Order: sequence, then structure tokens, then C-alpha cells
Amino acid sequence: MLLSSLCFAVMSAIAKSMSARFGSVELVFFRSAVGLPFLLTSLYHKPAVQTGGKLYFIILRGLLGAFTLYCLFFTLEHLGLSLTNTYGQAFPLFIAVFSFFIFPNERLSSKQVLFLLVGFFGILLIFQPDAQGELVHHATGIVYAMGTALGYLAIKEAQKYYDSRWVVVSFMAAGFIASSISLALGTWGDLPNSFFTGKWVMPNGFEWSMAIIMGLLALGVQYFTTQALLNEETSIVGAVGNSAVLFSILIEIFLGHGFPSAIVCVGMGLVIWGSYQVGAKR
Repeated sequence: MLLSSLCFAVMSAIAKSMSARFGSVELVFFRSAVGLPFLLTSLYHKPAVQTGGKLYFIILRGLLGAFTLYCLFFTLEHLGLSLTNTYGQAFPLFIAVFSFFIFPNERLSSKQVLFLLVGFFGILLIFQPDAQGELVHHATGIVYAMGTALGYLAIKEAQKYYDSRWVVVSFMAAGFIASSISLALGTWGDLPNSFFTGKWVMPNGFEWSMAIIMGLLALGVQYFTTQALLNEETSIVGAVGNSAVLFSILIEIFLGHGFPSAIVCVGMGLVIWGSYQVGAKR
């Protein structure tokens, strides 16, 4: 899980640096397109053994995955690495809330409610437009966390019926198709770069290399996370996964972007602590 977090932090750093020339939609395209051939080749050489019959879980996972990718790269484009990844690590808070409403037998303990409040208070401390970024960018970060939580619930159900590789393929394929359409609309429809549309910018040789590395790192995130979940409890995996925020802060400092403000650091700590405690109590 440490390897997964490191891959995610470096991938995010590359995406952040590339966002100076490429729109967030084109970054979604790169992130999705690179991993697909590897997964499809794997499925060709070693066909999936699965029961199937619940295609709507695969479709739901794909749609949620594509939407969260849009949110991730849009937030990265406008906020720092550490803030974006902290919002991403808030997903256990939303899993607890969504599970309560979606699954009738799910109940929140008094301790879970307490740590939910701690985590959401941390989000409020980070959610400061004056500190960094505009209101809409922070809002997209929270939507990113909510989409990640719903995607996780969809994965949980989909993996009961489908090979995990098909679950990941649905995620990457949906991102590839959606970003291709968005780029076509932006490029040939002459629409500006935005959350949903983007103009294609032709990368040079070095940028192609960075795009490929970014896609391979994203594939590494999926692989290492799956291995961690197969061999360890979810709460422990989630706790170690919070290291993505630490890696992001270190990368930002290394790149000369400075350290987050004291209030933002407190908020990040509360989000991570609350998310871990909520997950550990499940």
C-alpha cells in the first residue's frame, strides 16, 4: 500500500506539472489510455473466471470511475497535490454515510458519528477559498471524495460477480471513451477547456514520455491496492493509504511549492484521523 500511495503521489505530481500545458480532460485521456492495452492483453492471455450476470455494477463502476477522474484532474489542475489528495482520502467518511442510507442493515455507532464530525470539521478547515483556490475547486475536491466512496461500494458489489481486471477495465474504458468525446467536442466544436470539454494539445517527445509514465503509475496504483486488499484488512490498508498525503506534501516541498498553512495542516490531520477511525470501526 505504501507503493500504491507513492505511485499515486508521483502520478499526481506529473499530472500537476503537465496541467500547465494540458487541460484536465486530456490528462484523463492519458491516464486511461495507457493502462487499457496492458489489462486487455492480460485478459486475452488469462481469460477471466467469473459468474457475471450483474452488468449494471460494471457499468456503474465505469461511470463513477470516469466522473471521479474528471474531478481528480480538475482539482489537481487548480489546487495543490496535498490538498487534492487529502480530499481523496476523505472517502471513508462518505462510505460510512452512503452505506447508512443505501444498506438498511448498516448502522453508525456513536464513535463513528463522532469521528465523522471530526473528519468533516477537518474538511471545513481546508475548505478555505482565501487559503488556496476558489470555492468551486474545493467543491470539486469534495465531489471527488464522494465519487470515490460510491465507486468503492460499486467495486465491492462488482467483484462478487466479475474478475477484478474487468472492474478496472470498466473504470479505464469509461474514462477513455468519455475523455475522447470531451476532446472531440472541445477540439472540433471549438469549445474552451473546462470540466467537461478540452482542446487537444499535441505533446512533444518528452511530454509523451511523461504521459506514458503517468499512465503506468496509475496502473501501479490499481495493482498494488488490489494486492494490499487481498492480503490485509481494509482498515489497515486505508490507514497506510493515507501516506499518499504525506508523500504529496514532501513532493510539493521538494518542488519548491512550500508547506501548507497551519490551519490547513490541522484540517488535513483531522480528515486523515477521522477517516481512519471511521474505517477502523466498520
